[in-house]
Amino acid sequence: MAATAGESDELETLVRRVLDDAADESEGRHRVSLLLSAAQAVTRDLDLTTALQRIVEAARQLVRARYGALGVIARDGSLERFLHSGLDDETVARLGPPPTGRGILGAVIADDATIRLPRLSDDPRSVGFPEHHPPMNSFLGVPIHVAGEAFGNLYLTERDSGPFDDLDASVIASLAAMAGTAIANSRLYARSERSRVWLEAAEEISRRLLAGELSADDGRAIVAAAMALTGGTAEAITVDDDDRLVVDPHSDARGGTRDFADDEATLTRFVESVTIARELARARVDEQRIALSDERDRIARDLHDHVIQSLFAVGLSLQSVVGDPTTPTGARIATQVDAIDSTIRQIRQAIYRLSAPPSATAYSLRARINTLVRETLEGEDLDSGLEFQGPVDTLVNSELGDEVVAVVREALSNAVRHAQARRVDVAVAVQGAEVSIRVVDDGRGLGQSTRRSGLDNLRGRAVERGGTFAVTSPPTGGTELLWRVPWGAS
Repeated sequence: MAATAGESDELETLVRRVLDDAADESEGRHRVSLLLSAAQAVTRDLDLTTALQRIVEAARQLVRARYGALGVIARDGSLERFLHSGLDDETVARLGPPPTGRGILGAVIADDATIRLPRLSDDPRSVGFPEHHPPMNSFLGVPIHVAGEAFGNLYLTERDSGPFDDLDASVIASLAAMAGTAIANSRLYARSERSRVWLEAAEEISRRLLAGELSADDGRAIVAAAMALTGGTAEAITVDDDDRLVVDPHSDARGGTRDFADDEATLTRFVESVTIARELARARVDEQRIALSDERDRIARDLHDHVIQSLFAVGLSLQSVVGDPTTPTGARIATQVDAIDSTIRQIRQAIYRLSAPPSATAYSLRARINTLVRETLEGEDLDSGLEFQGPVDTLVNSELGDEVVAVVREALSNAVRHAQARRVDVAVAVQGAEVSIRVVDDGRGLGQSTRRSGLDNLRGRAVERGGTFAVTSPPTGGTELLWRVPWGAS
């Protein structure tokens, strides 16, 4: 950016005064080179600490001060950066932590004005110096401005030839302005980097949502993914009671900078972008459900129009040749006819389930199990209880949900047909990486029954999915079935 006429005149005047103050031509050239070095640090050094260190060192040499320092205050009042020049490492180690912006240093920022003192100890604001601090008499402090607001100070002490003069104040004010420009540029760059990180995170999460890799119905999983993609700075994003992503106004993910409004706008754009992707992902799921419903209807029609009719025809043909059912051949044929009738009944039940109209409850596992328990126990002289724990509808996918429903159906069937129970309780839980089904009745227990095909079926379902199944008879009587599998299993 080209300098204005006023800025050029001010810089020219400053250079001329610096040259006039030099003892000879060689020193004059050195002092001008220090000014140029400080100015170049603002435009060339992307690392803010390096640029500010060059500025404070140039400032100390230009005004012939023994000590120089530069402090930058963060938005929360803490010291964001503190750089010094003129102190050796041993002295720095003895002094301990850097100043916190109290005393005369805090006054430079609070008053937002240059402070020039011939003898520092004579000023009542000169407090807070730690033990082992070197003696300092003359003092010059200038506020550093960023966007019109004081963000720190540049100060020098112990001028080698008496108090600081007007020329020194002009030189340090110019260098403080350079420091302010360096800070503003650095924060602008950091802000753009944060925006880039959040933009890329929004793109990646949107892709994963639309690809089905993330559930659109699990806001907390989306927040966790955002945290991983942004390096752990997603604590400013949270979910409300309706599982919607929102910007948390009480969280500060910006590390103490004063860019809250800009960062909040970035986070808001992230939330809006991901929210749109969630809606698109839900719409895609709805389309797939409609397509699935159409396919189920087609299968149901084929089963009814072709398979059942064919089986029925075979059964009639066999019945016509049974003859005497008491003969060995007749008995075998009669048995097969009964098997065909049983198969037709099972197919009709499957057709009924396939033909059930799609609805919100059809795809809610909780609703499906509620309906199953009600329909299975309807008309039975049984008390019942049903309990859910954990994100059953969120983490259990439709394929595993079908398995869970089948297991509950088999367990309830056993309780109704064989247990002679007065009460049965069902608990479905999703805890950690596991989904579990616990069915307890107060019936007659396992006893010596040899009808174990249903239990073997439950055990096989669990083993196939890498889980476990156990059935026990507690000392108090009855039967307890516990079926557990990983909810992430395929």
